[in-house]
Amino acid sequence: MGPGSCLGDAAHAYNLAPITLCAGATVAQEAYLCTASHDFSIPSNPLIVAPITIEDNAFIGARSFLLPGLTVGASAIVGACSVVTRSVLPYQTVAGNPARPTRPSV
Repeated sequence: MGPGSCLGDAAHAYNLAPITLCAGATVAQEAYLCTASHDFSIPSNPLIVAPITIEDNAFIGARSFLLPGLTVGASAIVGACSVVTRSVLPYQTVAGNPARPTRPSV
């Protein structure tokens, strides 16, 4: 966790791989940062893990769910209850299930 970063009440950081919250990053209450899943294309469903990075001053809304291997760019915003399935560009705002851009990055 970088300086001034925040992990909100009842947020989950399922960190089988590293989770990095950079300076000023905010993860709101009850968000779920998930660094592990299973490869369902293989019959044995092996565990797969990948890190999550939340860059400087990014904001993750309440009850959002972030999948393994994502980066949320600097000053990006993830709307409440969003399911983030791919990385978010710096200054971009995304929302929904699956999360989609609501405004372009600058």
